[in-house]
Amino acid sequence: MTTEKTPKQDIPKTDTAGAAQQQNPFAAFMPFAPFGAFAAPDPMKVWEQTHQAWQKIFSDAQGQAQKWADEYASMEKQLFTRANQAVDTWAQLARDSIAYTEQLSSQARKLGFDAARKAGIVGA
Repeated sequence: MTTEKTPKQDIPKTDTAGAAQQQNPFAAFMPFAPFGAFAAPDPMKVWEQTHQAWQKIFSDAQGQAQKWADEYASMEKQLFTRANQAVDTWAQLARDSIAYTEQLSSQARKLGFDAARKAGIVGA
């Protein structure tokens, strides 16, 4: 009696869910896996990318803050220059006002003595 062995014609079925779980044993504990960014198999790679993104954001923000501070310093310098010019202008106006007051006082005194002389007041 000859026993002939027939080759198997059936294709074994594969369990895709079981295969995915064999690749990543923590797949059941990753609730954000369907959302793309959190589905990366290497969490350190995601951490590094996130860290680089935040580092770029903060370095750009620091650059913008420094640019603004430099611009503000320039405006502040202009402010103090103009304030000093205004003080100098006010001081000149005060000096001119005092000089004019002195001139008016002198002229008023002369006119008063001339009027007294013309009126015949003794001692004028």
